[in-house]
Amino acid sequence: MTNTVASSTASDADFDDMAEIRRLWAEEASLAGRRLALVGAIAARRDATAADDDTALLNCTTVLGAEIAALVAVGKEAGAHMVDLAADARDRIPAVAAALRDGVISLSTFRAIALECAAITDAEIMAAVDAEIATDLRAGGAVSTGSGRDTARRFVAEYDADAVRERRAVRGKGVNVTQDGDGVALTVSAHPEQVLAAAQAIRADAAAQTCADDSRSVGARRADLAIARLTGGAFACDCGNPECPASTSADEIGDRFSRIVVHVVADASTLDGESNKAAWVDGYGVIDAHHARDIAARPGTLIRPLDMSAATARPSDYRPNAAADTAARAVHGTCTVPGCDRAAWSSDLDHVTEFNHHRPEAGGATCPCNLGPKCRLHHLIKTFVDGWLDMQVTDANGVIWTETITPSGHSVRARARNHWLLPGLGLLPCRHGAPVEPGVVDPADAPVRGQSRTAAKHAYRMRLRSRRRYAVACVQAAEAVRKAELECYGTEPPF
Repeated sequence: MTNTVASSTASDADFDDMAEIRRLWAEEASLAGRRLALVGAIAARRDATAADDDTALLNCTTVLGAEIAALVAVGKEAGAHMVDLAADARDRIPAVAAALRDGVISLSTFRAIALECAAITDAEIMAAVDAEIATDLRAGGAVSTGSGRDTARRFVAEYDADAVRERRAVRGKGVNVTQDGDGVALTVSAHPEQVLAAAQAIRADAAAQTCADDSRSVGARRADLAIARLTGGAFACDCGNPECPASTSADEIGDRFSRIVVHVVADASTLDGESNKAAWVDGYGVIDAHHARDIAARPGTLIRPLDMSAATARPSDYRPNAAADTAARAVHGTCTVPGCDRAAWSSDLDHVTEFNHHRPEAGGATCPCNLGPKCRLHHLIKTFVDGWLDMQVTDANGVIWTETITPSGHSVRARARNHWLLPGLGLLPCRHGAPVEPGVVDPADAPVRGQSRTAAKHAYRMRLRSRRRYAVACVQAAEAVRKAELECYGTEPPF
């Protein structure tokens, strides 16, 4: 059977409709910015004429939040939050607010940036951080919420490290239980590197102790394993096969845990205490210099200097050496497709221009200038979908850029997320020529789903219906038991 993948030739209608989507997206951001400006102006006028003081429960801010919430039919908390955001846009981060009104960032990104700046108390520092963030956002191409948040965190860390440390201390550690109509969630709050290591351990352990015949979803397996480890219970594959190939000994589990790695990228001057340049944790984002030094000083932390001069491998090598692999993942930080925040070390390392296995010297080189992390889905899309292309270029200043071209013909450009952390990588001389014969891909190699999307949706709906029937049956059974008891013992007592 020949596998098929989505393919299309961009029509004029596709191009125009996609352009309209982009325009509307930017217009939504602009409208959100204008809305915050109006709220801020109303708040300023009312504050200027108000007779009450800020200690009053029903002061201008509270009443304005309630009024806005009623007008747009949202909760009072949402109304109050809008007033707070408007105050941030007017007084604390006006340059970032201008980027919102210009459609450079989304409202969710503005919220994330405002939160990262919340602990800054010095007006001059706040003004400098606001200007730095806005300049970086406008120069960076496509900006996701994650990249906007990390941009803010980086400048806050470098201008006012105490502001970051205060938020880290306030957030603290803890275990919380929340519930809603669909279930109960257990949340463990700890330092980012601890949570990331725990998540890796759960994923690895659950995968090793279940086989392909386990009936649970991937998420259910991980949840069951985590609960078993926390409560001292047992966890095993539910395939029912007494000779299940997934049985794992305690020694093997211990060995697997010893290989759990959390990658932290930091400048040598940061670790030496000579500067407060921020650092990066794979899967989390920017951390301040104090936090990076805390991690470096802990027992078990292995520090490996990155020799960037060794990052350019020979053109004939398909697999990058350790330096090239680390440099390419570190400078991008996440999947290189704009908006995707999949961690770099959890992504595939893709040859942007395809490597030619038959004539390596003619294809895309194994070099940081041609390597970029991509999550598995985006890697597959780029490889097999007609019209989905990407390019990676280094400008005259050594800044690495990626450009994604979609099947409709539109392109989105974004700067390498962590260029600020490895500014010299793009200036390294490459030891290869331009590709003249990139590798080719056989569309028949494209993967297929285990079941069709329609079948998967149908199965999901049947599971929901089954749960509902089970819940109704439990209620009916309980009512039947109650009636049986009443018949046995007489009428229900009047108390």
